Amino acid sequence: MKTPNKHERLRGWLQLLRLPHLFSVPGDPLAAFLIAGGLARQTGGYFPLVAVCFVSFAMSLFGIITNDLADIQLDLEQHPDRPLPRGVISPRAASYAAQLCFLAAVVTAICLGWRFFLITLVVLVSIYTYNFYVKYRPRRASMMMAVMRDLSFALGILIVPGISIPRILLLVLYGVGLFLFYCGLNEITRSETMSKMVRPGGRRVIAGACCCALVPLLFTVKLFRDSATLPPILYGLFGIVLCALFLLAALWVYQVSRTGSSPARIQKAVQVSFRAAMMVQAAVAASCGLIVLPLILLAGLVCSALSEKYAVS
Repeated sequence: MKTPNKHERLRGWLQLLRLPHLFSVPGDPLAAFLIAGGLARQTGGYFPLVAVCFVSFAMSLFGIITNDLADIQLDLEQHPDRPLPRGVISPRAASYAAQLCFLAAVVTAICLGWRFFLITLVVLVSIYTYNFYVKYRPRRASMMMAVMRDLSFALGILIVPGISIPRILLLVLYGVGLFLFYCGLNEITRSETMSKMVRPGGRRVIAGACCCALVPLLFTVKLFRDSATLPPILYGLFGIVLCALFLLAALWVYQVSRTGSSPARIQKAVQVSFRAAMMVQAAVAASCGLIVLPLILLAGLVCSALSEKYAVS
């Protein structure tokens, strides 16, 4: 077998790590922090927020790498173009990378406190269990992946002390939306190679998107009611546009899942959905009266789209 050069190895790692999907990961705890009122209540600086975003990122990398390690024998037959089957990255190197991500997430969570450590450990163990034991039980697998995304969202909530009841209700609404959205996406992804006309999961994607988008829309109403100056109103309008785009993307995914589309089109729909999630995260930031943060999230969306050529299903 030909020894891969440095460029091939780099490309292989970018493929293995699902580069386009990673940009949306830190946005979950960030959105939780903003919805919980962290801007007004956080007194310990922004290190906890940066730390939980890093933990979420490391957990996602751990899940992605162990997913390919668990599927390596299957991929030798069905997806020989992936980095591990084609020998660009050795299983040992991938295993070391997964262990490093595990340690990075755990050590950072320990620095934040025992609650963060407990949730992080539960997520990491769940990821490992999913990849090696539960993945081929469709209903359990889809729900388990959605719960893990919600637990990542919960890390952002733990940073904020003294959350009010109305904000708790908004957090629950957004959390339910995340669960339905990613549960639906996982069901669509799992059936992308099926030949039947209607794939499951599309309705959950729509319901989840509506729940998630409702939160920044409610924040925008409050922003319009409490502000008389032009900048907050513009931020609110920006948030409304982002919510509309997010809902349109979810509607398109629903339509694709119901029309017997080809596996390639289903795969594209799922990729668009992951990027669309960044729109609702940016909408949350905009509806909180911010401008730099949503622009950063949208820059991540652009980077995700540009890096699509490195993606592996």
